[in-house]
Amino acid sequence: MPPGYLKRYFQKGVGNSSGYVKVKETLRSHMTFSRFNLMHEFPWREELDVVFCRNVMIYFNRETQQELVAKFHRALVPGGYLFIGHSESITSLKHDFTQVDATAYQKR
Repeated sequence: MPPGYLKRYFQKGVGNSSGYVKVKETLRSHMTFSRFNLMHEFPWREELDVVFCRNVMIYFNRETQQELVAKFHRALVPGGYLFIGHSESITSLKHDFTQVDATAYQKR
């Protein structure tokens, strides 16, 4: 994630949360958190700015991973971000994302 976004939209954790960040309330009020079955159609109609799908795809076979990456791509606005877990990679899959960090990809 661009450093400017981190500074503007996130606050650093303290104490036991040191080393972590959380979304500032001004942004959190515009966010949607949802649980749903990834194998079904996504439950929203509008395009998303960011998708966090961390440590999930490792449990699926390659074909399903490919389908999920394509779904995430369709769900994101141009320039939107996909964040995956540290134990995951989409580099061996066909996709239209640019890797911007170890676990961050931006829609082309």
